[in-house]
Amino acid sequence: MAEQPLALGTIEFAQLEGKITVLRLIGRCSFQNSAYLEKAVEVCEREIGPCRYVVDLGRCESMDSTFLGALAGLALSQRRQQLGDTIVVNASPQLRRIMSLVGLTHILDLRDRPPEGEPARDVEVSEKNQVELSRAEQVAHMLLAHRHLVELDSGNEVRFENVLKYLEESLERARANENHRH
Repeated sequence: MAEQPLALGTIEFAQLEGKITVLRLIGRCSFQNSAYLEKAVEVCEREIGPCRYVVDLGRCESMDSTFLGALAGLALSQRRQQLGDTIVVNASPQLRRIMSLVGLTHILDLRDRPPEGEPARDVEVSEKNQVELSRAEQVAHMLLAHRHLVELDSGNEVRFENVLKYLEESLERARANENHRH
């Protein structure tokens, strides 16, 4: 019997002692749910302030470029705050290869196991925390994620040139449509 694919990605997080937050990515992580990563970080930082992130990919099936860009944004922000590199654990060889292709492995601390510690609590970013984005906000989020990838590695500018152009044009159209309706 074939294994059922996991649902569209879920993000759970647990806060550990010493301002460390573990983000557990489950299922397919894509443009459809990458804003949840930002929401989880926003909730954590509102509750405990700036912290160090450990991203557990043990149950992550796949990641698209938008989600990779959102992860790059988290890692770049953590570096700017001088909190050290974002730790990534349990990444499959396929995910490591994808992260390496876009240069993420240069700013991540890849490990086989998470740091020790008792979770303070588990919180699932669920429907009550859903991120409601307008079409323009969604496209702007996707564009920013891809710009994070370009900031990370200039070679990504060529790799995502068409995507960036498409998203910039889509953002203009989406903003025009929203302004037209108001």
